[in-house]
Amino acid sequence: METFGEKIKRLRVDSKGLSLGEAAKQFGVPKSTLNNWERGSSRPPLETLCRLADFYNTSLDYLAGYEPDPELVELTAAIRELPPQQRDNIKALIDGLRKK
Repeated sequence: METFGEKIKRLRVDSKGLSLGEAAKQFGVPKSTLNNWERGSSRPPLETLCRLADFYNTSLDYLAGYEPDPELVELTAAIRELPPQQRDNIKALIDGLRKK
């Protein structure tokens, strides 16, 4: 699995064809700061992460390495399709199981 630093370096080079200095200017940070992000010795603040995601046309989830549990995604989708009364029944069942 690619690290955050590997991802932003690949996006910088492969997607945009930017040098380290050009990308640093784009994000208003010193070259050394961007280099630290790419090497994994530091991470940008949330605001900059959002700008990175927008600039590289990707998601924060992708940059952060978040991958949702497919089983939970499937269960959530199935529950959303149920009528409200059945959703309430499932919620009550879950609440009861938690109390045990």
